Amino acid sequence: MPFHRPALGLSLAALALAGALAGAAQAATTDRNPAPAAQAAPTTAPNVAAEAAPAAKVTGFRSARFGMTGDEVAKAIAKDFKIEGKDIRRETNATEKTTSLIVKVDDLQTGAGPAVVAYILGHSTQKLFQVNILWGGAVNPKVDPNALVGAANALRNYFVAQGYRQEGMLLNAPVGDGSQVVVFRGTDSQGRMSLLTLAVPAKPSDDTPALPPSLQLSYIEKPNEPDVFKIEKGF
Repeated sequence: MPFHRPALGLSLAALALAGALAGAAQAATTDRNPAPAAQAAPTTAPNVAAEAAPAAKVTGFRSARFGMTGDEVAKAIAKDFKIEGKDIRRETNATEKTTSLIVKVDDLQTGAGPAVVAYILGHSTQKLFQVNILWGGAVNPKVDPNALVGAANALRNYFVAQGYRQEGMLLNAPVGDGSQVVVFRGTDSQGRMSLLTLAVPAKPSDDTPALPPSLQLSYIEKPNEPDVFKIEKGF
């Protein structure tokens, strides 16, 4: 997520940049059912056939729709969560030059604990192009890892049943050293993406406890063309 400085007690490292999320998804293996690389990765196979569902449409998150202005997003937040403007934090990312409207929601997904939702407005358009939702250690240091993995399983099974395109779909795909797992990645007919990732930090040493896992769900309008600042070729 794009953040200029820590917000709501969260560290910058805990929140992914808008432009980096698509890269993480693209870096994952194209095998639809690879073996999970970490013990905390979901392992239960979905039991619902995606082909039976109507075609998925990724249009934003709840009442917030891609293409909305900041004021329109704030109204959608108020409608969905009864959170007023004074409780919506705005953050600017100095690198990507995007603006995030950030709120904390206590009970968004059963068992996952409190969440932080960031609605990201693009650099050039100043309109909504991505929504990131974060649960786990960065939001709640006392998160139950088993409950968080259970929430990841439930969300993955939900998405599998929503009619996403079979082409390019990923389930339980480890990224890099396996400390991050793409639990679900799917696109609709227009290429808009839903991306669910589980981060399971490695134990630093025998004397240091492992950091708690984090779960992030992103809805992305244009995964390959995020509306972030880039230095033009030939600089």
